[in-house]
Amino acid sequence: MGKIQILDEHLANQIAAGEVVERPASIVKELVENAIDAEATRIQIWIEEGGISLIRVSDNGIGMERDDAQLAFSRHATSKIKKERDLFSIRTLGFRGEALPSIASVARVSLTTAHDSSGLAVTVNVEGGELLSVEETSRTRGTDVVVRDLFFNTPARLKYLKTVNTEVSHVADVVGRLALAHPTIAFSLAHNSRELFRTSGDGKLLHVLHALYGKQVAGQLIPFADEDPDFRVSGFMSKPEVTRSSRSYLTVILNGRCVRSLPITQSVLRAYGTLLPTGRYPVGVLHIEMDPKLVDVNVHPSKLEVRLSKEKECCQLAERAIKKAFREASFVPEVTRAPGQAKVQKTKVVQEALRWDYAERGREYPPLQPPASRVKETPDTKRSVAEPDPAASFIQPTDKKEETRKTPGEGIHPGRIAETQADRPAMPTPPQQEEVISVPTEEERKQKLPDMMPLSQIHGTYIVAQAEDGFYLLDQHAAHERIYYEVFSKKMGERNHRQQALLIPMTVECTPAEAEVVQMHIEYLNQWGLEIEPFGGATFIIRSYPDWFPKEDAEGLIHEIFEWLKEHGKVDTAKLRDAGAKMMSCKAAIKANRHLRRDEMEELLRQLNQCENPFTCPHGRPIFVHFSTYELEKMFKRVM
Repeated sequence: MGKIQILDEHLANQIAAGEVVERPASIVKELVENAIDAEATRIQIWIEEGGISLIRVSDNGIGMERDDAQLAFSRHATSKIKKERDLFSIRTLGFRGEALPSIASVARVSLTTAHDSSGLAVTVNVEGGELLSVEETSRTRGTDVVVRDLFFNTPARLKYLKTVNTEVSHVADVVGRLALAHPTIAFSLAHNSRELFRTSGDGKLLHVLHALYGKQVAGQLIPFADEDPDFRVSGFMSKPEVTRSSRSYLTVILNGRCVRSLPITQSVLRAYGTLLPTGRYPVGVLHIEMDPKLVDVNVHPSKLEVRLSKEKECCQLAERAIKKAFREASFVPEVTRAPGQAKVQKTKVVQEALRWDYAERGREYPPLQPPASRVKETPDTKRSVAEPDPAASFIQPTDKKEETRKTPGEGIHPGRIAETQADRPAMPTPPQQEEVISVPTEEERKQKLPDMMPLSQIHGTYIVAQAEDGFYLLDQHAAHERIYYEVFSKKMGERNHRQQALLIPMTVECTPAEAEVVQMHIEYLNQWGLEIEPFGGATFIIRSYPDWFPKEDAEGLIHEIFEWLKEHGKVDTAKLRDAGAKMMSCKAAIKANRHLRRDEMEELLRQLNQCENPFTCPHGRPIFVHFSTYELEKMFKRVM
């Protein structure tokens, strides 16, 4: 007897489900695409427990007759294509006829549909691929599909699903992209009876972007459009000041289908050119319309990837259209009020003198200058020893008398850029202290770096420092980043956080996918020192944050924390603390082309020497390179 045999239909459906049904979001995508192909103008989606226990998709499309409703659960049964040549001019989202039988093979499915307005409908119940019943019922024109107990008969698949929050974020992402692809359809998505977002279906793409990303982002979008004989491109792209840390906020839509295309994405980034910071990506949507004969959509199981016959020309058109819109737009950033800053009345013009006394307003970061010393009595010597107070670099001074004696220029924040060396106020001379006998501590005996004396800077980026064993080149940004990273890691690990209350609370808008994840972790964020509350929809209000929180780009940092929570789903305290410290340290550290004074370079080296790991930045890049005296002598042929 031969070894090769034809698989039975049930087993074949389960194998096909491995390609089509990856997670709850895959089912939502297939069902919503079927509703779109059925010419629906209103699509409602409900899910429970991340879509594992319930997925329901209801539409007002053309519906099906009784025979078609039963036949729809058979493999390769479709109304989208009839002949071989139809594969080369596909205008619908679905065409293979595999979605419903694949879904029904791993879940309990109930389909209710009516093809006219008579009120007569039919309900088909399928469980694990087996037809249970076909019943007469009533409903308005359209289709209602209910999927329960996903993977009930394949526990191995169920075991490897992610957390509920992660699955909800994937579902929200899928529905959001479909809403961007079809602004003429009214979408609504709810999880556990809580609405995540809703679109009006008025055909205006900007209104969909507003529903997904919020008012702040929608107000910073630039429209563009262009066409040639083969393609028509249109959409919205964000101004350079509105960026995200990943490409996931950039949506490409081809003939109403959400696709992934690296060449098209690269063309969008080329249109921005130097407008985008390194490692940042825009928020936007790109619609491409073309002849279906120029694209092959049958190359990916989930139809997420396509092949274009004139891909180069399409990319050039998209890049040209975006560049043209950017040339006509103004990219001068508007000055926005910082959290807690009172609004200035328009009838008055207030001109304040430029102040350099940042220390009097509270230090936001460790200054690059020697901190105040305090007297400590050691048990060994019982005499006064001058020891720097590490807290003095981070805690706002409270002595009012001491504040009045401060010299302008004291406490200058290292990250603030001065135009020229002459424009800066002179560094105040450190106060004379009573001479004391300094006894080296055990930590000083075990210092990890040699004593280095800064000599100068190269291009305002690298510090040249001399030591007994040669000289060192230090990356000032990497060094400062390491200092902040260890400071923030320690601060985030503390139980009690000193909080900075905001006079005017900050509102932060995010995507529905992010909002669902953040909602589940509000308690943890509050414990972390970030007082956050829901403010309706996908908006949150920030009432206070820790006093060590970077204030120059607090909103941007909060957005990155939300993105991190969405990407990782389950909160690991140690990982979140590490990721948060890395993000904050990178934003707070001094940047390249920042010229430092000699005393600032000395303080940077002193603080770096106190770090547990002064050798690499938090991302693993080296902080310094050592040139030994012997290597220098070899370079100049002083030794042979």
